[in-house]
Amino acid sequence: MLSLFSGTESERQRLVHAGQSLHDSLQGCISSTHTLLRILNQHLDTSVSLELVGGSVGVGENLEHLLRAAWDIYAAAEQTDRHVRKNASRDLYARMVSPHTSLQEKGAIVRDFHQATMGIFGSVGGPVVAVLLRNAGLPERLEAALQEVEASPVLHLPMDALRQSSEIARAVSACDACGGPAREMAAGPPENGPFSGTDVVQRLGGCLPGVLTGRRARSALAAAAGHLEEALRALAPACKSFQSAAAAAEVYMALITEQQPGTGEGPGQNPASVAH
Repeated sequence: MLSLFSGTESERQRLVHAGQSLHDSLQGCISSTHTLLRILNQHLDTSVSLELVGGSVGVGENLEHLLRAAWDIYAAAEQTDRHVRKNASRDLYARMVSPHTSLQEKGAIVRDFHQATMGIFGSVGGPVVAVLLRNAGLPERLEAALQEVEASPVLHLPMDALRQSSEIARAVSACDACGGPAREMAAGPPENGPFSGTDVVQRLGGCLPGVLTGRRARSALAAAAGHLEEALRALAPACKSFQSAAAAAEVYMALITEQQPGTGEGPGQNPASVAH
């Protein structure tokens, strides 16, 4: 009995970690997309936006909105990228698209680009970030990740449900509210309120008849955690690429502000703060 309890507790912790990690990864992707859109709209005079995401919106719907925004970002950056390729040397362009550049090299890129294209572009920020985003592969990465998880029940969960992992775990171990036969779950949240822990486990772990204890509780927890972990493995790298692109864009904007004070470029961040 002790081994069963320990096993159930282990699966509970696994579920909590998987749900929180997936939520944090998706939230980081959303936040980074907002950052990229702000920079693009400010420096390329675009009006790209991200549809309502997060909260009660399903994970799958959130990802679809993010994918559309990623393709919009790509399209907005592509036209400026073509102009840069025509007016910058091959060597300079190759340095700009390199995925691994130090802070010092980024500063040199900004300086060299400004000198090489002086008078051609109205500002440096827009072209530099456009080249970065045109070559970051954001929509392709996210699209591939979505194809990996297209059959996952995780896509039908609201984002908020991913933060209820501890409640999900308690509901499975006590499970005094989930009697009756298994039932098909609708694609959206219950009509009369938010998802309960039991609702989520029923989506991810299947049938939960009666009071779950011992092996059955452990099995349901393991199934739910497994779906969350599979989704995390597929989606986390794509989400990380959005965060990396946003961080690089903000570093470039800060460096431009430092090198060209008074231009009004960038969000006004202190480059020293990103030197780490």
